[in-house]
Amino acid sequence: MQDKVKKIGQLVLSAVIALVLFFNATTTNYKNSVSTVQSTESETYTHTLTNIPIEIKYDSEAYFISGFSSTVNVDLIGSNRVILQRESDESTRTFQVTADLTDLEPGTHSVPLQVSNLPTGVSASLNPSEMTLKIGKKVSKIFAVQGVIYSNQLADGYMASKVSVSVSAVKVTTDEDTMALIDHVEAVVTDAANLSSDFSATATIQAVDQQGNVLPVVLSESEAGVQATITKIK
Repeated sequence: MQDKVKKIGQLVLSAVIALVLFFNATTTNYKNSVSTVQSTESETYTHTLTNIPIEIKYDSEAYFISGFSSTVNVDLIGSNRVILQRESDESTRTFQVTADLTDLEPGTHSVPLQVSNLPTGVSASLNPSEMTLKIGKKVSKIFAVQGVIYSNQLADGYMASKVSVSVSAVKVTTDEDTMALIDHVEAVVTDAANLSSDFSATATIQAVDQQGNVLPVVLSESEAGVQATITKIK
């Protein structure tokens, strides 16, 4: 009888130990599973995009803006790689970076940049986060175009005896302060050098001040054909 009771006790103890081991293993697996899911859900990725265009909101009929960079770098952050890749591709992108100038008066301003239309679960960091620019009242004026060959573009002992330009005049649009600084509008082949014979090329048209500094303007035409007669100095 005692042997029988002893055997029953051993069986019960074995069953209890088995149950304890089973529940312990099940609980451990569950915790590991939850931990893995949480780790997967919290993992984030960053896509860095460069030279993203900035959409500037302002009254372009009344004002002229200058002195700013038209692009920004954007870090997109999210846990869904597919969505991040879609937003990285210009052809499938939905987000925009904007600067709102609509309530600003003429002058120099630092304007915060904003991101709109980001997909759910995606955040963005901008570098820089703001842009500095100048707002001025918009004005336009017609200027004659001068063909220019600078002395440092000529070979030693040569001069430009005649320079003709295919565009005689252009419309210049800028702000009032910049317009007052314009000394003349020129057509120049910036990469011409060591000239010792007649040549023709496509020139860049630009508005400059008295010191020859190029000014921020919009021109009705940006290029012109230039023909120059180069002669030896006697």
